[in-house]
Amino acid sequence: MDNLAKRDIADVLPHRPPFVFVDKIVHAEGKVVTTSKIFAKDEEYFKGHFPGNPIVPGVLLIESMAQTAGIAALNAIGEFEKSKGEAAMFYLSRVVDVKFKVPVLPDEEVMATAEVIMSFGNLVKVFVKSKVAGKIVAEGEMILSKVIR
Repeated sequence: MDNLAKRDIADVLPHRPPFVFVDKIVHAEGKVVTTSKIFAKDEEYFKGHFPGNPIVPGVLLIESMAQTAGIAALNAIGEFEKSKGEAAMFYLSRVVDVKFKVPVLPDEEVMATAEVIMSFGNLVKVFVKSKVAGKIVAEGEMILSKVIR
């Protein structure tokens, strides 16, 4: 979708703070979307994960990739504006074999890429990966379910 990278995240995702784990859309073309997120060192969860040795929780990396996957799914089917008079969105239905390869530290920029690899009915299969400084830190597949709200 043209100009997707210039859109406000609040226009694209249904999530709102403090549960938005995409700072900006870096690239969007067809079935592939790349986003960025910096997990700031002053975030509350770093106080407990882990004291003296903070790392980004894996579940938050998964959520960041899932939000990126939702944007990719919307972009792939061209439904950012409206679908039958109502906005379409995607729920995370399944996380498939996500592997964490390297811990992510506070204040590192995470680049998440999602590529729609298949759709069937209201389901979309997406390959996701996150990188820090060009190195893969997590990757796997997700299944998203399309809903109309």
